[in-house]
Amino acid sequence: MSLDGSYPKVSVIVVNYKSYDLLRECLSSLLESDYPSFEVIVVDSLTPHIRENIEKDFKDNRIKVIHFDSNIGAAASHNIGAIASDPSSKYLVFMDNDVLVTKDSLRALVDSMERDPQMGVIQAKVVSLSNKGRMDHMGLGLDLAGTWLTTYGQRAEILNTSMEIFAASSSMMITRRDLYFEALGFDDTYFIYDDDTDYSWRVRLLGYSIGFEPRAVVYHGDKFSVRLRHDKLYFGFRNRLLNIFKNMEAENLALSMIITLYLGYLNVVLLALAFKGREVLAYAKASINVVKTLPLRSIHRKIIQRRRKVKDSFFYRRGFLRRDLLGTIVMMRELLIRYYHSLREK
Repeated sequence: MSLDGSYPKVSVIVVNYKSYDLLRECLSSLLESDYPSFEVIVVDSLTPHIRENIEKDFKDNRIKVIHFDSNIGAAASHNIGAIASDPSSKYLVFMDNDVLVTKDSLRALVDSMERDPQMGVIQAKVVSLSNKGRMDHMGLGLDLAGTWLTTYGQRAEILNTSMEIFAASSSMMITRRDLYFEALGFDDTYFIYDDDTDYSWRVRLLGYSIGFEPRAVVYHGDKFSVRLRHDKLYFGFRNRLLNIFKNMEAENLALSMIITLYLGYLNVVLLALAFKGREVLAYAKASINVVKTLPLRSIHRKIIQRRRKVKDSFFYRRGFLRRDLLGTIVMMRELLIRYYHSLREK
């Protein structure tokens, strides 16, 4: 609620792909929200009869549906939803279709934004549905290889204090609508994965803060089974390279790129030894794509660097950017723990 007692309008953008069952559960939870002023924009790819199904199941004029007969990717879906949002909305909320929100989560996110005009993005407390009682991702910082130092796998009950973080996950986050356009939105050439890191980083470079709101509890599907999927490896590796190339100052860029490439090709060796040919190809294709699109990426970089208001040294002093591989090590540890438990459950 704003200082004058009114409720700023919120446009909630739900990205959906080839699924209705998950979306129905997501929308059901969202429409039970106790926040009185919001619209829902579903940006869908490849789900048959989605408009008819939503009209039949919900009969709620707050829901708009934008449907595509091809897969346009999450990043473009975010942008299309933002462009289609009500111009009177003060905030945009981005969320995945496999997220279930609690009744007061929207209210908590808006309240937190209203309290601090320098807060550009706030992430909800995203708890894993498949890893009971454990946190999903939240970008506390980035290490030398562009990997999040993350809350992934941590006990959810210990994270009950608001804090500043480096990057928010678009599984459920809120941002100011005017800032979204000032920051030039999501980079839709990313297609999927790490587009939220890139957006968060560019918001940071404009001088805004990013926060975590533990009162806004939501539950996320956290698909562990896709971690080694070909497209996940391709877009994950390529987009981490792009984040570093576009957003870092020149003096920090070279070392970070070298370390990221080195670790990527170390993964290639391990995957080759495990006879994972398609996964090996994903890393090779990602590197080739970055090289082939370098002229375009250089233009992106030039625009971002000219507009930056905050130097990398600020982020290093605050621990948001790190000169070590702590995020990569912690992430590997948590993924190995999940893998071990998944084998035991079979």
